Amino acid sequence: MADMTVEDWGELASMVDGPKRNGPIVLQFGSQACVLCPEASQRLHKLMTTHHFEWHYMDATLSQLAEELEVTKLPAIAVIHSADRYTVYQQLRDDDVDKAIASECQPRFVLDADF
Repeated sequence: MADMTVEDWGELASMVDGPKRNGPIVLQFGSQACVLCPEASQRLHKLMTTHHFEWHYMDATLSQLAEELEVTKLPAIAVIHSADRYTVYQQLRDDDVDKAIASECQPRFVLDADF
């Protein structure tokens, strides 16, 4: 996970539509006050081993992007395939993060050592 340094949607759109990526950008919005945000982070960390996506974090209280994407309920993620194809998931609970990633991101091909 990397902290996102883009300031607004225009910068993010040019980043997303730039060089070919191996999966969408998953932008996680959280805050220090959000008690459910650490669980969302743990789930995203685990899902990075099973699905193709690039994960970034933004503090929703400081982010202009959170305002532009109308993020009002944390934890939240935006799954961004391109500037005109994205989905924002908010107020994520339990396995909502898993479901969002499974529906938006391609699974990784993982060979198990036990075969």
